[in-house]
Amino acid sequence: MGVDSSLDAEVTQWVALLEQHGLADAVLPWLDILRVWGFVGAQLLWMLSFFSSSTMLPALASALEQPDLLQVLQHRLMEGGAPG
Repeated sequence: MGVDSSLDAEVTQWVALLEQHGLADAVLPWLDILRVWGFVGAQLLWMLSFFSSSTMLPALASALEQPDLLQVLQHRLMEGGAPG
């Protein structure tokens, strides 16, 4: 799966955050949907980012535009967060 090292580090942080809050199992079913519809959601987040000072919106929008990244996130969550 082709994800560069900066995005790989970001996935690792997201996995840790989701597992810390006990959301890993809740997020897994939605990742398949996001891989299909993520580009549309990304465009909405890009538009919303103009009205927000949050740095999270652009990062999430960028991730949603990359199905490979979502696949890596899904794989890591299913594997219990182990890098792979």
